[in-house]
Amino acid sequence: MRGAYHAILISGQFVSSAILVMSATWSPFPFHALLIASPGIVLAVWAWFTMGLLRLRVGPGTTQQTRLVRSGPYAVVRHPMYVGLLWFTAAWLPFPLAWWRSATWLMLLIILIAKTREEEKAMCDRFDQYPSYRDQVGGLFPKLPTATRSG
Repeated sequence: MRGAYHAILISGQFVSSAILVMSATWSPFPFHALLIASPGIVLAVWAWFTMGLLRLRVGPGTTQQTRLVRSGPYAVVRHPMYVGLLWFTAAWLPFPLAWWRSATWLMLLIILIAKTREEEKAMCDRFDQYPSYRDQVGGLFPKLPTATRSG
């Protein structure tokens, strides 16, 4: 049953991303959208290289080759590839701005949140130190430092 749920999440991620990209206005090419999208692209590629090019997986489970990466963008957020995808697709939302494109982006966000929950469960099962990492590093957004009270 878990496999079917994971397949639905993966399919939803790819379909909603494709809808957003393919429905964007590409002529005339909105270079300013590409500039806005660039940090998302850079973040996702940086995360991929940090993880290891051959360790990329689209499913929210773990494999024998899965390792806990805490460096690079993974020191700031636990799911930098998802953040990169969200940033990239959000940059194209106004081209053209339509309610259904915004709803599609919101659906992508919901799907990625569901995938992060599945990944978190798998990582906790696989790595004893993952709960500590999760407490220290934000998921899709960096954690803000908490103020400490003394004395």
